[in-house]
This record gives sequence, structure tokens and C-alpha cells, in this order.
Amino acid sequence: MMSFGKFLFKEKQNNYCALGLFIAFFLFYVVINYPYILYMERHSSELIIHSPFYGVPFTLNLFNFDPSIYYGFGNASIIHPFLNFLAGSLTYLSEYLSGHLFFLIIHSVINAGSVVMIYYYLQKTETGHIISLLFASFFGISSYTIFTALIPDSYPYAQFVILLSVVYLLYCRMEDRSPLIPTALLAITNFGITSTNIVPFAGALWINMFQKRGYKFITTLLLIAVYFLIGVAALTCLQTLIGSSWIQNWLQSLHNGGFQYTAPFSFSQHWKAIYMLVISPVLTPDIVLIDPGIVAFATDLLSPYPLYVTVIGAAVLLMAALGFVRNRRTREPWVLAPFLLFAFGLHIVIGYGLAVFKYDLFLYAGHYLFVFFLLSARFIATLKHTLTRKILIGIILVFVLTTATHNIIKHGAALNEIKESYRLLM
Repeated sequence: MMSFGKFLFKEKQNNYCALGLFIAFFLFYVVINYPYILYMERHSSELIIHSPFYGVPFTLNLFNFDPSIYYGFGNASIIHPFLNFLAGSLTYLSEYLSGHLFFLIIHSVINAGSVVMIYYYLQKTETGHIISLLFASFFGISSYTIFTALIPDSYPYAQFVILLSVVYLLYCRMEDRSPLIPTALLAITNFGITSTNIVPFAGALWINMFQKRGYKFITTLLLIAVYFLIGVAALTCLQTLIGSSWIQNWLQSLHNGGFQYTAPFSFSQHWKAIYMLVISPVLTPDIVLIDPGIVAFATDLLSPYPLYVTVIGAAVLLMAALGFVRNRRTREPWVLAPFLLFAFGLHIVIGYGLAVFKYDLFLYAGHYLFVFFLLSARFIATLKHTLTRKILIGIILVFVLTTATHNIIKHGAALNEIKESYRLLM
């Protein structure tokens, strides 16, 4: 049996390309976000006065992200059960290692790692070298990966662990095995960073292991569940020993981070949710100061979206849908489906986030955005007509260049909007 490491790294050419992608995107995230760091450091005394984030050094309220990594060991909640272990450790290190720049470097490494996971997944599914590079780059220059490299929140970690899980499930599928402890560890990590992520992971795992004949896979699933519960119990006990655990304040944290964010979907009010959940995380929207009281910057819902933004977003959605249809007889799209279905159910059917719709839905995209890129790439790769495939590859190249140009310009414009808004406030 091949180990996961050997499965992932066995082709040298892939490793060289993955390394190139990693270095390029790591540097890209650091360079494009560093002006934000400089601005916060040079104006810290003025910005901290208006910050809603309990006095932590990160003071920009963007897209409703919360700099939760700065909240330390004591911030255990049912939404992020075990994130406090990571947050406390990194916050302690950041005090000695350049603060904002430390987190920018860490998150740039993680997001560049997510780009690499996209590339490896596509290469392992025989998508083709050029298509894999294009879609990994397309994902890498998306607005979401740029902003999450800057903001010290849980989302870069959640996105990377989900992508690692998807690649690991592909390994299990291709090697026809389901190791108990590694799978349980992935389940614990998904749950620990964001508790709701255990739902799509469990759904993907079930589909990945499902067998029409025989029920041995159910026994394996139950054993994985047992190991998962043991791990959760052990970490919860450790939390209790060093402070408070996520269980002790679960009702309060569920109210603060759950119920008060929930409202029924109304098409007349929330029709732009499709942009905020899918298109804006790819192509940066115009931002505006929507709440001077907490200096909250979010998508300017009154600003019209350029036609090319709608075209690129709609094309990605269409290709993803076609990718699902073309590959529906294989297990691959069905394993990816729970991540999209759960997001749709949570944010549209249940309405999580709609109560604070004006503060943005952009931040939730890390839990599912990757699916659109993977399915779109698989759609193009499975086309048998060579000319059609080449034309679509050319179109995707144009999309990548357009998105990169758009996001670089809009990222600078967003900082200018922030500076001007603070200037007027002061």
C-alpha cells in the first residue's frame, strides 16, 4: 500500500510545479497585502480607537471577518471548538515575531498551500498539466485567498484542511483503503477549526466509502466515528484543564455566533447573495464604509457589477455544473457535492448570515469555493473534442489574467477607500 505522502509527491515534475506555485503565490500574498500592514502599523493609535475587536492589534473590519486568532487560549466556542489551541500559540509567538507581518507570512504560507492542494488534486485526477496550472492559479488569485492571507481569522486554516481532506479522500478512493486514525484526525481537525465543517466532511466520507454490496464500510465508518469522539473528548478535557472548554459556554456562543446571524431568505432583499457567496470571492467587489460605529467595510451593494465580472462568474458556475453532469457516473463530483449542498442549506435555506446581510457573506466562501474550480477544470479536461477544449483553455487563460488584473487594482482601491473613510472619521 502506498502512503499518502508517496501518493502525493511521487511525480517529480508535479512537485517542481507545485513548488513554483507555492513560492509565487506566497510572495504574491505578502507583497499585495503588505501596504495594509504598513497602514495599520503607522496609524495604530488612531485606528485602535474605532476598532470593535476588543483592543487586539488588527484593527480593520473587512467583510465581517473577525481577527479571532488574536483572541488567544480563552476563546473556545461551539463555532470554533479547538481553534483556541492554535490561536493562543500563534498570538504568543506574534508578540515576539513582528505581529501583523508574522500572521501575514503564516497565512500566505497556508493559502499558497491551498493553491498547491488544488494543483495536486487536478493532477491526480489526470486533468492535464496546463489545465491544472491554470485552475490552481485561477483559485490562487481569487479575492478570497488574497484577503484571508491578510486577516488573522480561522478561514485560511479551515479552507486548507478541507482541501487536504478532499485530496486525502481522493487518495483513499484511488488506493481503495480507509485508514482509521488519519481519517479520524482529519475529522477532528475539521470540527476543531469550524464545527459545522464536520457535516460536509462526514457526507463526503460516506460517499467516498459507500459500497452497494456489503456493509463492511459501515463498520469502518463507525470505528472512525469512535476515534473521532475519543479525540474530541480528550481535547475537551485538555481545554477544561487550561481554562474553559467549548462545551461550558456553548449556549452563549451559539447565540452570539449563530442565532443572531440567522434570518429567512427573501429574494427581493437577498438576490445579490449569489454575488456575495460565489462571484465576489473570486473578483473583488467595490467596498464601502457601511457602519461608521464599528467602522465596518463591506461590499457596496449599490455599486453595479461590471459586465465582465458577471460573465466570468457565470461562466465558472456553468462550467462547474457541466463538470458535475459530465462526471456524474463517477464518485468524484458526488464527494465534492456535500460541501456545496451544505453551504447552500446553511446560508440560503437556514439563512445563516442573512440577518447581517449588509455586513457581507463574502467570508463564508472558503468552505465551498474550491468546488467550483475543481468541477470546472474537470469539465474541460473530460471534453473529447480537442478544438473545443483548446478554445476553453484559452478562455480560462483570459479569465485568469482579467481576474488577476481586476483584483490587484481593486485591492489597492479598497485600501484607498479605507484610508479616506478613516480620514473623514478622524
